[in-house]
Amino acid sequence: MNTTDLQSDRAQTVSLSPPGTALWPAVAAGSLAAAALFAFIIPGLSESSAAGPFLERYFSGHPLQKFTTLIFCIGIAVPAGRLLALPRQRKALAAMQTFCGDSGWPGETSPGQAREQLAQWLSTSQTARFHRTFVGHRLSQLTRFLSHRRSGSVADHLRYLAELAVEQLVQSYHLVRTVTWAVPIIGFLGTVIGITMAIANVTPEQLDSSLPEVTSGLAVAFDTTAQALGLSLMLVFATFLAERSEQRLLSDVEQFGVDVLQPTFSSESTAGRNPEEALIAPVREQLNQWTGAIAELQQNWQSTLLEQTQALSVTFSGETELTLQQHRQQLELTKDQYAETLQRSAEQLSEKFQQSMGQFAVRMEAWQSALLASSQDAAAQSESLHQLGQTMLQLTEAEERLASLQSQLNRSLESTQVVNSLEQAISSLNAAVAMLSTKVSPRAAA
Repeated sequence: MNTTDLQSDRAQTVSLSPPGTALWPAVAAGSLAAAALFAFIIPGLSESSAAGPFLERYFSGHPLQKFTTLIFCIGIAVPAGRLLALPRQRKALAAMQTFCGDSGWPGETSPGQAREQLAQWLSTSQTARFHRTFVGHRLSQLTRFLSHRRSGSVADHLRYLAELAVEQLVQSYHLVRTVTWAVPIIGFLGTVIGITMAIANVTPEQLDSSLPEVTSGLAVAFDTTAQALGLSLMLVFATFLAERSEQRLLSDVEQFGVDVLQPTFSSESTAGRNPEEALIAPVREQLNQWTGAIAELQQNWQSTLLEQTQALSVTFSGETELTLQQHRQQLELTKDQYAETLQRSAEQLSEKFQQSMGQFAVRMEAWQSALLASSQDAAAQSESLHQLGQTMLQLTEAEERLASLQSQLNRSLESTQVVNSLEQAISSLNAAVAMLSTKVSPRAAA
């Protein structure tokens, strides 16, 4: 097989899209999952479950956390979809093995009949989903190769398809690896933003009022980092599980090709050879060697790229650690300044308190002196009142004696009036006697 034929056959092979390589289903499923999480799950759990505040804090507490959750949902949709499709993949492989056993592959069927049976199997409506599996994709590629080839070995083509499937499998996880790499970076970005917010909100003159803002900035820093690290771990383990399961499935597909497909169709690839093919066999062998060398070079390039990526990751981790160390030092300096300012404030408060206590003691002494003077004045007033009471008592006794004297005087006056009346009566009697005597005397003389 010359170079042009090989490129034509492989171009026709690659034109068939491998299963699970489309990205839009993962993007759509992840976006819908994130929307459902933000719109229904978290609000519903926050009202009816204790896990609601936890989910709200670590998944929707900050815009960066929402963005991290969104890309995590998109990334996790890839391995989740692959794991959910594994039973269907295994079922398709088992169905193909059963079909090959029932059809007498290999040995009992000629290559032409086997190709017709395979084409009829792939074209049936009952196996429409069969094309979206690894074994169905491999059989479709093999059918196109057998239909359009002019030369070439089925074994070489199956080996090429195996290498191509592994490469496509690795490429299909690029989105997940990118998300796995991006999630911790976003978490570190949230850490930097949170520490920056905490440092920007520190005001040494008003530490009590700025302390809640500082703690909220630190909470953003640590929450975003914790969320990013947890989600990246979940992505790593999910990707490892899905990729390893698909690699095992691909190994089973390759073994099926070696045990069944290669013996069934290899005789057809050697039946139509002509003498000229013997002349170009060394060229084909050299071409295969070149292909192997190119594949080895590509593998070396991938390993070199992986090493450079790891070195870049280590360098970035070092820079991130240095930045975090600087922020840590600034935070320690800020804490020292805060402690110093707090100590000064405590000393000023203690001095003011002592001054206030001194003034209070002076006022207390003045109050005590005033209270003592008031007590002495009250005692003097009490003594004066006592003396006044005694005087009033003496006055009362004098009034009683005066009343007694007045009553005696009244009685004396009454007696005097009686005497006067008697004297007046006596005077009147004397006058009457005198008048009578006068009247009697003339008569006696006569």
